[in-house]
Amino acid sequence: MRAAEVSFDVVVVGRGAVGAAAALGLAQAGQRVGWVGPAARPGAAATDMEGWDSRVFALSPGTRDLLRTLRVWDAMPAARIAPVYDMRVYGGAQADAPELHLDAYSGRVDALAWIVENRTLVRTLDAALGFAGVTSIDDAVTALSVEDGPQGRATLELASGRAIAAKLVVAADGADSTLRTLAGIEPRVRDYGQRGVVANFDTALPHGDTAFQWLGEQLGILALLPLPAGSSERGRASMVWSAPDALADELLALSPEALAERVAEASHRTLGTLTTITPAQSFPLRLVKVPRLIAPRMVLVGDAAHAMHPLAGQGMNVGFGDVAVLLEVLQGREPFRELGDPLLWRRYERARREAVSLMQDATDGIKRAFGPLPGPLVGLRDLGWRTVARSDWLRRRMIAQAAR
Repeated sequence: MRAAEVSFDVVVVGRGAVGAAAALGLAQAGQRVGWVGPAARPGAAATDMEGWDSRVFALSPGTRDLLRTLRVWDAMPAARIAPVYDMRVYGGAQADAPELHLDAYSGRVDALAWIVENRTLVRTLDAALGFAGVTSIDDAVTALSVEDGPQGRATLELASGRAIAAKLVVAADGADSTLRTLAGIEPRVRDYGQRGVVANFDTALPHGDTAFQWLGEQLGILALLPLPAGSSERGRASMVWSAPDALADELLALSPEALAERVAEASHRTLGTLTTITPAQSFPLRLVKVPRLIAPRMVLVGDAAHAMHPLAGQGMNVGFGDVAVLLEVLQGREPFRELGDPLLWRRYERARREAVSLMQDATDGIKRAFGPLPGPLVGLRDLGWRTVARSDWLRRRMIAQAAR
């Protein structure tokens, strides 16, 4: 084995929230953890906490439970978190489109989700990592080598010329994962021909802790998610518009005033007049599937393991689900089994394979159903949508699945 500057039990690669949660959970479980990734770019985040982050996540009850276990949830400022008690999803872009109504009371959950800004979540996790004794390494991985056998290690070469070794590597470095490529895992990628356009708005009407979503062939998928408003008479909302590429270009070119009017019109002025409070940003939408979730001395989590359409807001929750199962498998490890044992991590792969595939197939299926369809299939789709909307049992099942 080549000499390495630093050796760890586990190295987590990836600076996002899922990677941070994995590093934190592993450290709290008694592992010596290195957390690797490029340092944040200057100006990549807002300079103060008063402004609003355009990128938000709808965190499920299952994700909240994980963050509570990691002692992170209660450390986030409550004034930056908005509960979602109701969700109204319209199966069309028109004002009279059939509505699917989901509510926390019927689903027997505290809330359907909680809307949290990416910046708030990441900063809180970063602070917890400092207290947990995780070693942060601001660098990029350029090469990987793995030694077999019970005493083997994975060695990562970094852009700075350093090398670090670990018994196990957790790849949390995103949909374009370098580690996944270095491990020889080839993903299947399908570009949706859409981009997620995000921005935040002050609203003339209160949102009532409700999330709204409209699905349509030309529209794409438009969601308005509640943000803390600080007023009972007005509101604040975060937009996630999964727009076809041409429409995304159009939205990004609009002035703040024109964008607010366009969104208000597309949402049938459900929240009244809108005022843009953050500039619009966008990111590409893709479906990413991988043949394996593990490799020798490596486990894939988050977008490195899967990417899906954001229409149900479940991508981040599925990633946190990966972390929860990873920690459960580690907790159940037999004393005789070393940390990089492939038999150990096959348990993780078996546990996650079905859950990930179900969510990917569900979001992909809904996206396809509200894309271009022959006339007879449109009628069949609308009939199915109305059937689900009328069935209390089906709606409860949907909430139970999303709550994990």
